[in-house]
Amino acid sequence: MTDLVHDASAETPEEQRSADVQPWTRVCAASAIRPERGVAALVDDVAVAIFRLPSDDGDVWCCVDHEDPVTGVGVMARGLVGSTGPDERPTVASPLYKERYDLITGQGVDDPTMMLRAHRCRVRNGQVEVQIVDSETVTLR
Repeated sequence: MTDLVHDASAETPEEQRSADVQPWTRVCAASAIRPERGVAALVDDVAVAIFRLPSDDGDVWCCVDHEDPVTGVGVMARGLVGSTGPDERPTVASPLYKERYDLITGQGVDDPTMMLRAHRCRVRNGQVEVQIVDSETVTLR
């Protein structure tokens, strides 16, 4: 599953300067986030939920908006982590009404009209870093 982690080092300088991408922001030590759990953080005035998902190939790190799209309440970091589909895409279920969202794209699993904005997330030198993405939908690879 590590191919789902976005690595900015693969981007060209033009892609890194794209208008819809902000600079990387250090959030916390990777060791501070427990596996299969989410934590909330405020990054560049955006409330985000960061998830650490264990994998045979190493941890997968995902970041989406913290605000539940249905209720507008900041609860997604407290959501239930799981997976769906034959490729076992990582998901988070809102703790309020249990709607599921793909943690890579933010796409609603149960209701495709609902979206969480997905942000870029990586670990560098033991520190979790997030890059806020301004666009509504982003597919991270």
